[in-house]
Amino acid sequence: MDWQVLETEHFKIIYPDRISGIETLAGTIAEESYDALSKNMGVTFTEKVRLYFSDEDEIENGFANPMGRGYSMMWVNLNGFRAGRNGSVKWLRHVISHELGHIFHYKAVWSDMGILQFLIATPIERHWTEGLAQYETEEWNSQRGDRWLRKAIFDNSPNFRDGQSIENGALMYAVGNSQLRYFTEKYGDSTLVDMLSWRDKKLGLLEYHDFDEAFNEYVDGGYDSFYDDWLKHVNVYYNTVAAGMERTDSLGTEPFDLPGQYYRDMTVSPDDRLIAINSIQSLSRPVRSLYIVKNDSTKEYRKVAEGSINYDMSWSRDGKSLYYSRLSRGENSSLYNDIYLLNVESGEEKRITISRKAAFPTQGENDEQIAYIVNEDGIGNLFIKDLESGKESRITNYQSDVQLAWPTWLPDKNRWLLYKFDENLNRRFILLNPENGEERVLLDDGKGDNHRPILSPDQKQFAFSSLRDEVPNVFVYDFESDSSRRVTNLFTGGDLFGWISETDSVDYQQFLIEASETKNRDHAYWIDVNRKPASQPVEVPQAYSSWRLKSPPHEIPFDIEADPLKMVDQYEYRPLRNITHAATIALPYYAGPDHWGIGGTTNWLEPIGKHLFTAFGSLSFPNTKENSYGAVNYQNNQFFPSLTFSAYNLPANSRFYGSRYLMEKLIGGEVMVSWPIDSFSKSYQSSWFTARIRHVLVNPIDREDFENGPVLPTPVKGRQTDLKIEWSLQKQKPWKNNAIHPLDGYGIKASLLGADKVLGSDVRYLEADINTYTTLPSIGTQRVYLQARYQQQWGRPFPQNDIGLTRYDNITITLPDQVFVQFFNDSERVRGYRKYVAGKRVLFGSAEYRMPFIPSLQTEILGLIRLGSTSLTLFTDAAIVGDAIQEDGSATTIDRWGAGAEIKNELRVFGLSFAHSVGIAQPVNDLFEDDFVDLYYRVKAVVPF
Repeated sequence: MDWQVLETEHFKIIYPDRISGIETLAGTIAEESYDALSKNMGVTFTEKVRLYFSDEDEIENGFANPMGRGYSMMWVNLNGFRAGRNGSVKWLRHVISHELGHIFHYKAVWSDMGILQFLIATPIERHWTEGLAQYETEEWNSQRGDRWLRKAIFDNSPNFRDGQSIENGALMYAVGNSQLRYFTEKYGDSTLVDMLSWRDKKLGLLEYHDFDEAFNEYVDGGYDSFYDDWLKHVNVYYNTVAAGMERTDSLGTEPFDLPGQYYRDMTVSPDDRLIAINSIQSLSRPVRSLYIVKNDSTKEYRKVAEGSINYDMSWSRDGKSLYYSRLSRGENSSLYNDIYLLNVESGEEKRITISRKAAFPTQGENDEQIAYIVNEDGIGNLFIKDLESGKESRITNYQSDVQLAWPTWLPDKNRWLLYKFDENLNRRFILLNPENGEERVLLDDGKGDNHRPILSPDQKQFAFSSLRDEVPNVFVYDFESDSSRRVTNLFTGGDLFGWISETDSVDYQQFLIEASETKNRDHAYWIDVNRKPASQPVEVPQAYSSWRLKSPPHEIPFDIEADPLKMVDQYEYRPLRNITHAATIALPYYAGPDHWGIGGTTNWLEPIGKHLFTAFGSLSFPNTKENSYGAVNYQNNQFFPSLTFSAYNLPANSRFYGSRYLMEKLIGGEVMVSWPIDSFSKSYQSSWFTARIRHVLVNPIDREDFENGPVLPTPVKGRQTDLKIEWSLQKQKPWKNNAIHPLDGYGIKASLLGADKVLGSDVRYLEADINTYTTLPSIGTQRVYLQARYQQQWGRPFPQNDIGLTRYDNITITLPDQVFVQFFNDSERVRGYRKYVAGKRVLFGSAEYRMPFIPSLQTEILGLIRLGSTSLTLFTDAAIVGDAIQEDGSATTIDRWGAGAEIKNELRVFGLSFAHSVGIAQPVNDLFEDDFVDLYYRVKAVVPF
């Protein structure tokens, strides 16, 4: 993509030229936001703030980064903002103002230490960071606050850090939003400004801002006292409101549970016999799964799909197919929404569109058609596709800022029913005539925020969820009378998902709704469509309700028009001129009188990721040349694939070599290319191809301390030039204990490394390596883990690089992708044996039966080290080494087979989780008979890659 820059007085608007047209409006919104935020927060900028915009992925998000005094990245041109939000603001205004709220907050609490002040203080609490951005740029509303806060208050569970609910993320925003409004109402906006500008110094030198210390300065009792006061205040408000509304026990029916803990989307088949539900299993296991459930007393179900399925399911008229959209890899590996068709009986999924940015699929005007909404540069338009011919036809041709959702065909009226968020900020249902484009607005009563229309069986009415109560409640609209009526008045809300006819056991029509009074679980209900909700007029004293309407002194307009006069310059973007300093840390160290000095790291990046620079190392004294180390890494993402250039002088590739620990000093460099392989990409699965060319001087440290023999020759110093190609495929679903006890997953990695005597190199050899594993279900959360690996070498590598079996377990830790040096060797060991074997061919296999038994040891050391969950493992390892070298120098075949038991524990150090374990093993042939017992401790990842 070719990127451009549009400058305003205070900003640089940076965008790819393919989305040209939004830059002037974006710049105007940014300047209007700057004017209000600078006045409200007492903050100005001496340098222009960089705002990056992209439509490369269909992601409804943005982020602000304090690096380099602040910049922001935002995804734009989205049709998706229409349905999941409420209020009268478009996405571009929402995301720019919100992210600028963060940028101004970062500047308000900034110190000369930069981000290093986070090492000695807590300048930012996340819920207040989000709350401040919401308070300064948004109104209080349902989806960004009220519906989540009221449920948590009513459930007496306002702690968003309790680890109990998938809704805690939304609750964090709601708590921060509410607290900022209450704080400024009680103490004033000037106190907020004073608190943000508070500073102190450590050791009289290091200036910093700390959230709690600033609170203590301006509020008696600090944040804890304020929190108690706020909690009492909102309790009075919400419990008073609750007195005038319904609880779920007033629905006159019992709840029933469906698979999953949180119900994100449901739809009932045309014959009312099946329910499709898209649910999330739990907070600890946040897998999004699609189930087909029998709508009878058995509630039998089967899982048919999983992953990034959106909340827009609908059935075909014959009930044989289910339509939905997914966020999938598309053109140039971008993430786009596309339409999928699921055969309900077979479970076969078919992709209908590719890179179309399409969502909200439904049956078309006839049974051979499917209709959906296409995102055309942020504008929603309705299309129909013939499933047989593949021909796509346009139904609407909106050109202005319009978003659409939930299309429904009304055959009796020959009209489309649509949800429309128009250019005038109105959210309405409309009836659209596909022949001439005429529109009729429904429910034009000014109450708005009506969602998800569902037709009655006779198509004379439709039901919908409305957020007019700040929570969803169910209403019914009648086409003939052009009027609506309320069906529920639930305090914590109820989302509508289905409308069914009378049954043999129930002589009235029913709605399928989701409703819950706790954040910890959702429940489903069938309710009478003709029920009359209870209502009790209640007046909340203004003293307890006014915080909801509190706004900052200077408000940012919701509807902002592009103003070309605010633009001052325009030119081509130059990535290298925008390299931004991320962080630099340098600290002294002491490893003995002959090895002391300073070590550190520095990181620089270009905000859209085209260029990334990393360097780390140490400067040692007094033996500077011998003991100083360092590495530099440059990654270029301008092309496809990514290119990485590295140069280093580092100790690496460490492992046990016989009974001693060998570490090699590598001096050289490498170039690596990386491709994601999207043809293998699917839910929770990824695949990569990499190629690396390397030239390196291998210098084993203290090699003279190693004995020389046929099996263990003295490590050799020399040069190596090699090419390594590798393909990997891995699937791993999210689970809180993946670091210690994954519940599923599989992987395969195949690599080929070839070295030749070029550029002064000393070795020529070829090495092949195929490694694979899988995790299979067993009883409950117990699992069977299987691994198989085959390695073979041809030629003569350095002797220390022979393949084989180690005497002791090498350290294996799954490090972040950004770590470009292999610090630890990954050779295998058969537990139960303590003798090194080197050869030319190695076949290794391992089987483990893993049984979790302690969720957490609940032990923390200095706040930096934590001992987590624990599992017991019964295992057996086996290996065959071909052309294994014996003590007399001859070659033979050696086989090993061991078995034992092991206790694994999750160890978290500085936020990085890995597994460590203690175990006992013996050779199988001598199990429980021989005196030799292999008692060991190891640090080893629970999956090999």
